[in-house]
Amino acid sequence: MKTILLTGASGGIGVAIRESLERDGHTVIVTDRKETDLTLPEAIQELFSTIGKIDAIVCSHGYIDSANSFAEQSIEALQKTFAINTLSVAYLARQFPDVDMIVLSSTAALSPNGKYPAYSASKAAVNVLMQNLARHRPEHLYVTICPGATNTKMREKIAHDAAQHQSPIEVASLVADIISGKEAVQTGDIWVVRDGERSRVSGV
Repeated sequence: MKTILLTGASGGIGVAIRESLERDGHTVIVTDRKETDLTLPEAIQELFSTIGKIDAIVCSHGYIDSANSFAEQSIEALQKTFAINTLSVAYLARQFPDVDMIVLSSTAALSPNGKYPAYSASKAAVNVLMQNLARHRPEHLYVTICPGATNTKMREKIAHDAAQHQSPIEVASLVADIISGKEAVQTGDIWVVRDGERSRVSGV
């Protein structure tokens, strides 16, 4: 069994991931924005010094601004989008160089549709970062999961149709299967979970 650091643990997908991992017998150390500000390198350093040895990090935290027009999006929101979605992952990877990482991205990073351009770009940057880390540190596992529309508060915030889409459990089950070795993956893989179906879309 493994010890996993889970970020974004209070979100809909984060809660489902925690339950799935614990059901499989793993130890899950959770953190959310109320406990650790992942946009601050010093906060991540403190986290590193206090949690002890871990085997993997699962990043399920994220942010999307409700402003759909790029011109109307505030500078503060633009900075927050990249700080939370991109830089925080880079900070974690830098502070924890000897663990595997699974990061939740978005299908918006794979097929941009013109909506929420900052969010889409911040998630695309995560995809590229993880694939580069896979080449830079081939001894560790770096996998990105891109959920399609999912029944979460974030989806409800921007589209008001969350209940019509897949359960967070669908995403969580892939995370748990990767951690447990039930799903065969390679470092640098990008996976999609859409309408309850999972597929590998890219690798290095």
